[in-house]
Amino acid sequence: MTDPVVKHYPWQDEIWASLTARLERLPHALLLQGAAGLGKQLFARRFAATLLCAQPDSKADACGRCHSCQLFAAGNHPDFRQLAPTEDRRSIVIDQVRELGAFFALRPHTSARKVAILAPADSMNLHAANSLLKILEEPPLGSVLLLVSHQPTRLPATVRSRSQRVVFPVPERAPALAWLVTQTGGTSAELLLDLAAGAPLKALALAEGGFLDSREEFLRDLSLLLARRGDPLACAKRWKEAGAEISLGWLTGFVADLVRCLTLGNESPRVLNPEAAGFLQKHKNVLYLNGLFRYLDAVSNARNGLASGSLDELLILEDLLIRWCYMKQETPTITGKTRAAS
Repeated sequence: MTDPVVKHYPWQDEIWASLTARLERLPHALLLQGAAGLGKQLFARRFAATLLCAQPDSKADACGRCHSCQLFAAGNHPDFRQLAPTEDRRSIVIDQVRELGAFFALRPHTSARKVAILAPADSMNLHAANSLLKILEEPPLGSVLLLVSHQPTRLPATVRSRSQRVVFPVPERAPALAWLVTQTGGTSAELLLDLAAGAPLKALALAEGGFLDSREEFLRDLSLLLARRGDPLACAKRWKEAGAEISLGWLTGFVADLVRCLTLGNESPRVLNPEAAGFLQKHKNVLYLNGLFRYLDAVSNARNGLASGSLDELLILEDLLIRWCYMKQETPTITGKTRAAS
């Protein structure tokens, strides 16, 4: 089969074998959960292709030759739906879920089942989640719903309790690193895997997006801002261009590393950013533990606001970088547009 849905990763083999061993006894809803960067959505598409295929192969992969596989590869299989936030929204909304209910209400057209993927499922707003609950409480015969989530705790407990969890763990370091080396040629593979918290696909995305270069710029910006020689608004613009989610994810890890170094001192704590200890030494008269803890809380709140789509990315970054300028003092009173991001 040439369709990319059959692409898979070695750390998924055990989960694949477990699920495909019971294709005839599947629950109506599976919650595929785990950290970002593990390939859960690609796994869901591979599994959906198998569920729709007329004759899966010996490894339970879709054959790639039957009419159903051809329709799936072309993106117009009548028994398959995939729900995601539309381009103008950050959330899956109630109208999309209602359309899904209408889709499941009809008998399968080509395959023996009807299959749908919601990804990321935790992007559903409350009304959409309540609507989905009706489908989960009275699942149509022959329907399989695959929910993909990086943050399952954001889903209502009622939705989680009506779905069977499939947990994707972070793979062991040695095989993950070996795979990443084959993809990147070995350039900074260990550092990339550390920065991605062990998630190989996230590490690969960082490499392909030139994140290591951006990271060096982030470090320079933070240092200049503490020395009052940088412009937080100009920095925020650059960080947004590099990607607000990536920038804030890195900032969270870096500030956490500073906390570890400041707390453990000479014990050489394991950190994601090896520059953290030197950075802390350079700015030892500015950075202090209570201030870093407060700042870490502010970054966490900002990431939640970013995920919810309720706050503007640039305002979030401007606010955080202005706060960073005042690390030696109490959090400043911020006026104007930056207050909106608080």
